[in-house]
Amino acid sequence: MGIGNHEYLALTTKFKGIANQIVIECGISLPFDPSINKGEKAPKIKKSTALWDTGATASVITKATAAALGLKPISKTMVSHAGGESAQNVYLVNIYLPNKVLIPNVNVTECQDTSGTFGVIIGMDIITLGDFAVTNFDGNTTASFRVPSIATTDYVKDFNDKYRTPIVAKKFPGRNDPCHCGSGKKYKHCHGSHTAK
Repeated sequence: MGIGNHEYLALTTKFKGIANQIVIECGISLPFDPSINKGEKAPKIKKSTALWDTGATASVITKATAAALGLKPISKTMVSHAGGESAQNVYLVNIYLPNKVLIPNVNVTECQDTSGTFGVIIGMDIITLGDFAVTNFDGNTTASFRVPSIATTDYVKDFNDKYRTPIVAKKFPGRNDPCHCGSGKKYKHCHGSHTAK
């Protein structure tokens, strides 16, 4: 589906209970664009899992995932981590997310292998291509991502539009209306007679 000149891509992942990290199924391969690489065989896609991390500036791939794909580094970069700084390999890959969301030609930095829960970290370089939201409604976590961004998400405005009652100025009765005190007289001959001087 397209929006303007852009293809609209989106995915939603639901978790039973409250998730303390957002980890989803993904695929990773050498960079490949069928419109450019016509007639070429598509590269092998390695299945993995990906952790969404808004604290990561750039996306990351584990050493084991890079080795399993036989990736060749395109450069090196200095990375700051808990142990200080070190030079790490950088690879060019395609990342395949659920619901056919393809993020092509991503520079990913190599990191040490994790405890086996994920092989890819999705950083802000991908998240800022669109919108990413996490909700924890009714005791269950839902994560949703869309590319491109098509609207601003504003929870304060949403709440105010849905739940706040607009303030309406108190309307005083007209001169010929019944008086609000219940006397049965016209306002101008009752309480209104004191104000109209």
